[in-house]
Order: sequence, then C-alpha cells, then structure tokens
Amino acid sequence: MRILKVNDNTVRIFISFTELADRNISLADFFQRSARTEQFFWELISKARDEVDFTLDQPFWIQATVASEDEFVITVIKQEDQIEAEINHIIQTSFGEKKKVSRPISKFSSDLDWVYVFSDFEDVVSAALLLPEIPNLESGLYVYEDEYYLALNRLGTPRKKKIAEAILDEFGESMMINEVFLKEHGEVVISEKAVKVLKDLDENKGAK
Repeated sequence: MRILKVNDNTVRIFISFTELADRNISLADFFQRSARTEQFFWELISKARDEVDFTLDQPFWIQATVASEDEFVITVIKQEDQIEAEINHIIQTSFGEKKKVSRPISKFSSDLDWVYVFSDFEDVVSAALLLPEIPNLESGLYVYEDEYYLALNRLGTPRKKKIAEAILDEFGESMMINEVFLKEHGEVVISEKAVKVLKDLDENKGAK
C-alpha cells in the first residue's frame, strides 16, 4: 500500500489486489458499499492522516479505479463548497421541496458505465432534465423487473461528473451492474442518447 498526497484536498491510496484478498474484500465490494469496505476505507483515511497529514473533515467524493493488473487506486477529493452550492441551487430551484439535499456525499464510482435505478419514469425524467449539458454523453434507458435503469458514459469534466452524480443520487440509486447486463436481461426503452431524448420530450410537451 502506498499513499500519495496530491494537494490539501486530494489524496490517492494505491492498494494491491493481494492486500484486498488478505482482508477478504473484492473490488466489487467497494461499489456495493458494504460495512466491511466502509470500515476499511476509514482505516485507510486514518493511515493517510498519519502518513501524509491528510485530514478528511468535510464532504468528499471517492473514485475507485483499476490502476494496473496488480493494484487499484482510491482517490479521495474534498468536495468544493461552490460545487455543492451549485448542486443545491439546481435541485431546489427546479423542484422545491420535492427532493432534499441532506448529506455529505461519499461515493465509490468508476470511469466505466454509470448505472442508476429509478422506481418510476417521472424520477428518470426529473433527473435527466437537471443534468448539465455534456457534449459527448452516452446514455441508454432500460426496464428490468419493473424498475427503470439509466446507463451513462462519457460524463465530461470532473466538475460536470460531480454535479451529474449528485443530481442522479437525488432521484435514483447507483447500481453495480453494467449496460451489457441490461441489454441482455432488460427491455430497451431508449437505446441511444436517452438523456437528450428525455429533455427533448419535455421541451416538446411544454411547447404544446
């Protein structure tokens, strides 16, 4: 294990897959947010505090990605106040009290597919309408076991990813499955550019 302090707000923790196996933890466990992985995460933060003087005393973002065949890296970034304020403003001004922003956001995510599950179609539309404009965004919408799944990729800059992730968390729940599974086992609702299609549908409805 090695710890790299990028700056006062960011630290990277490199962990070998052997170290994970010794603790009976898999990479998939991090995406499922089990009690065991959360305990391990806070042990890592404690180690980062002791070794590189990194103190996690504010809301934060977590990204877990594979670094090589032998190890992966957890990047921890303290959340910037202005981005949190912008997220709150977007949600509150658009939907009032319907959804409440109430937590420091701590989330494991990957650079691959982001998949969110929603209990109903209205929540999918609400989330899509609030997402920032992302030129190369790829997205598809599926139904599986009576729930809606929105798969996204190419979410743009780190800032836009943060905003998108927070908005999606307000209306849905992140799932550790990929779009291939949804294509094989679910029903396709919108195969391509789902977010754009949902935005356009709402604009057309409002124009009538």
